Amino acid sequence: MARRSPGAGTKAPVLDPVRLPELASGTGVPVGGHQEAVAYADESFAGLELRGAVFSECSLTGVSLDGADLAAARFLESRLENLYAPVFHASRTTFRDVEITNPRLGSAELYGGTWNSVRVDGGKIDFLNLRGCTLNNVLFTNTIIGELDLDGARLNRVAFRDCRIDSLLLGAGGSAVDADLRGTEFRSITGLPALKGFTIDEEQLLLLAPLLAAQLGLRVQS
Repeated sequence: MARRSPGAGTKAPVLDPVRLPELASGTGVPVGGHQEAVAYADESFAGLELRGAVFSECSLTGVSLDGADLAAARFLESRLENLYAPVFHASRTTFRDVEITNPRLGSAELYGGTWNSVRVDGGKIDFLNLRGCTLNNVLFTNTIIGELDLDGARLNRVAFRDCRIDSLLLGAGGSAVDADLRGTEFRSITGLPALKGFTIDEEQLLLLAPLLAAQLGLRVQS
């Protein structure tokens, strides 16, 4: 079956590469609440109190954030690679001009946050809680997500390409403009009426047909 090109009829996310300046080497616990132009590699921030911390033009590679409190933190013009956190507490967090590569996250509590110009490539996230988030120009590629909660989220130019989403939860109060699911595999969707504003492909429509029929109370007989 022929596929439409990813940008046909639906506006794709607009993303520029993150270009970092020369970075100082960071070791141990971040000092102060504002880190700028610092590279952390293979460090453990597990269990740390980092509420409201700011990472600007930083690189975090192989850093453990398990159980750290990152509520209301801000990641700006930064690269995050191979992050590890079975439990990731980052509600109301801001991500702006950020590249996230190959994350390994269990329960990612990111509800109520703001994402602007963010690329997530690869990795596996067991539970991604984006309830009530605002996402503008966000691209997920080749990412495996066990459960994705978008209840009440506001999406503009958000695309999932070549991803796998086992369970997608949508709900009232959210909105979607140029939200693109084409090329992504999903197994179940809760909240079908909230799919308004999403773009899907023909293969996905065939998979959704039984769910749509059940939603409308239709009986399908041969």
